[in-house]
Amino acid sequence: MKHLRKMSLLLALLMLSATACGPADDTGDDTSADTVTESAAETVDPMTVLDLPADLRYPNQVIRLLTSENILASVEAEDLTEDIDALSKAMYDRTMAVEERLSIDFEFINVVPWTDTANIVRQSVGAGSDDYDMVFTCASAQVNLVNEGLYLPVSELPYVDLSKPWWNREYIDSVSLNADEPYILFGDISYNMIQRTCCTYFNVRLLDEKLGMKPEDIYQLVLDGEWTLDKFTELVSAVYEDANGDTKNDGGDIHGLVVNGNSAFEFLAYSAGVDFTTRDEDGYPQLNMNNETTLGLVEKLCNLHFGNEAVYNANDNHGHIQNFADGKAVFIVNRVFISGWDFLREMKDDYGMVPNPKYDDSIDGYQSAVETLVQWGTVPVTVKDPVMISAVAEALAYYSREYTTPAYYDTTLKLKQTRDDMSMQMIDLIMDSRKTDYLYINRLNGMGDIFRSIYNAGQNTFASQYASREMGALNALKTLVQDYEEAFEK
Repeated sequence: MKHLRKMSLLLALLMLSATACGPADDTGDDTSADTVTESAAETVDPMTVLDLPADLRYPNQVIRLLTSENILASVEAEDLTEDIDALSKAMYDRTMAVEERLSIDFEFINVVPWTDTANIVRQSVGAGSDDYDMVFTCASAQVNLVNEGLYLPVSELPYVDLSKPWWNREYIDSVSLNADEPYILFGDISYNMIQRTCCTYFNVRLLDEKLGMKPEDIYQLVLDGEWTLDKFTELVSAVYEDANGDTKNDGGDIHGLVVNGNSAFEFLAYSAGVDFTTRDEDGYPQLNMNNETTLGLVEKLCNLHFGNEAVYNANDNHGHIQNFADGKAVFIVNRVFISGWDFLREMKDDYGMVPNPKYDDSIDGYQSAVETLVQWGTVPVTVKDPVMISAVAEALAYYSREYTTPAYYDTTLKLKQTRDDMSMQMIDLIMDSRKTDYLYINRLNGMGDIFRSIYNAGQNTFASQYASREMGALNALKTLVQDYEEAFEK
């Protein structure tokens, strides 16, 4: 790969090399590294330490975070009652920890609906206004703003260390035009990265009644590497019952799988473990779709969805989730966060959670796609003090790993939103296999939407749709690379 770095990165590295690490719990005390006992130093993993100077403070600075869905905002102190939920308390504790550590104050500016965020950022940056220090909103909006050059690269944020465990470097690299110069902040800084991960749910009662299987049978398929699209299709296709006796295939019947339009088709495609883009010798993405593997994947997905009476399309926003919760389908393909919705919280039948099935058993492990509505953090090019904001971003991510991730992952998700112990183990497997493809986020003139379009066509139209989109996708990639390299020559 090319190592495209600006002089600011060299200065940042010099700054970091001269910085003393704080104590492992980083309380903000002026305790230098040489005061740590030899035995303690041997047990502290430096990768888990927040590497900010012990005396780093920004008194009276207000950090303005433009957010959507209130993804970072915490409750006020007066709302801290005894019955407050664990996640809200953790978000408050995280915010207070960062404010106290850096002597700052946060101002959360929430945008509703989130789709307005892009225009707000464009207008602000276009006017050269320093209105926001960081932006947190959905990737499907952020990706265009990144490509338009409205954000600073991480190399200009000297205190952000993407090698630390509170950042998801693999994901960041996969969505970046060139991994040598990422522009997004993604990881524990927002628990939304957990929520927006795709998975498959199954109804325990129907699994037994219709397929003669126990939850452990599904879990064992997963653990043995045999949870494939072919196996999934076999199980789904074995379940159809005209439950209401009207001789019509409708929502009153029992199905193997309930879907909402093209969403499951796309989620399964991007979770199959197939790479639709690869990287060239300079680190840039290139299309890797028109091949036997993709053709085989599309064929499997079409066999599952088309002409299969066992698959019911509710096609009504949340109707497919309600259908599953009402005990009308064995399987549903969705995101982790729906386990916290009332549909599933009030579901009478027990349910289990597993990764989405993979293409075939030749794929090593599973790939749990992170959908496009996941939130990215970014720093506008108009920010006046990138060094300060980089310290805030690093502290936010670090303390989020300490507070909000455990509260959501261990308490809210695992303890409150699962029905059996093995689902907890499956959640670990799902999260360990989080991944995405460059094409899933960067749609490249519609090439990334090809799976939706195939579903909408109702038949396997991959060949013709790929042919009609290929030149546009290649031109989009060429333009992105040219703009990127021209920016570094300036």
